[in-house]
Amino acid sequence: MDVVEYRRLGRIGALIGKGGQAKVYHAPEARLPGVAEGLVYKEYEPGQGPGQGLRPLVRFRNSLERSAQARLDGCTAWPLCVVEDGERVRGILMRHIPPSFMQTLKLPGTGRTVTRPREVQHLLAPAAHVRRMGMAVPDRAQRMAVCLGLAEALYLLHGHGFVYGDLNARNEVYCLGGQPSVLLVDCDAVRKRGSAQVVAQLDAPDWDAPEPLLTPASDRYKFGLFVLRCLGTEGPQLSTTRELARAGAALDAEGQGLLRRALGADPAGRPDIADWGRYLHFRLTGRRDPALFAAQVPQPRRDDTTSTPGWRRDGTTGKWVPQ
Repeated sequence: MDVVEYRRLGRIGALIGKGGQAKVYHAPEARLPGVAEGLVYKEYEPGQGPGQGLRPLVRFRNSLERSAQARLDGCTAWPLCVVEDGERVRGILMRHIPPSFMQTLKLPGTGRTVTRPREVQHLLAPAAHVRRMGMAVPDRAQRMAVCLGLAEALYLLHGHGFVYGDLNARNEVYCLGGQPSVLLVDCDAVRKRGSAQVVAQLDAPDWDAPEPLLTPASDRYKFGLFVLRCLGTEGPQLSTTRELARAGAALDAEGQGLLRRALGADPAGRPDIADWGRYLHFRLTGRRDPALFAAQVPQPRRDDTTSTPGWRRDGTTGKWVPQ
């Protein structure tokens, strides 16, 4: 099921969160075939709706074999269904962020607690501040494992031809229990290479690449920033630093070389996410595995009719035209 009418969602529950483009609500009565309960409804603000471009994103997921679907769902909050109100795209249905990615936080000076997604911004905050909020401070190995989890998620998207785009301190959440992992959120803003984004892709302050166009190369640059800031020595402005020396204690010569290339001005010189993945795996396990991150990403079934989301660039005129 790619589309559902708004009136069929049933009761809309409590507001979970909001941003500049949309609000997210519990959808306790919404049901989708083959999807467990616990859905949320993301409703776009007036004038911010993406139109029909969301349907191909949903169809892409639905075209995957079940195992590949599970892999995508395990590392992304991918749009499951488009919600329409008549002819207007009103929002999307998504899975709720799993409990393992949620955190109970102490609000400073109030004595109150709230439960919120464990955003990666907490990895970049001073340890004393993190402890005051009731959170565990991860050690270096856990931080490397989080970096590896992000590499796995980006590798999957890049392998399917997508650009994540707005990698920043809030668009990814992480868990530390068991095998540390990462979940990419705001995936309705991913873009297929060669087409315009469905929802505006942004550059968060202090996470922008040198070039203006968002591409796999800009994802690779932002991943380098993530590694630098996640593994960097604590101190002033760690969350915004671009000083390579701040990660010197955590990375050996090979890792420093990867980081230097990742944050270089030449997009073509930046290491692939797979290079980072194999390196981080080696640092965590002590084992080299050439086959790691080398397997082909599963593609949609041959009977898939999914088109590229949104818009494409016309090869003759160079203009963006509807897909």
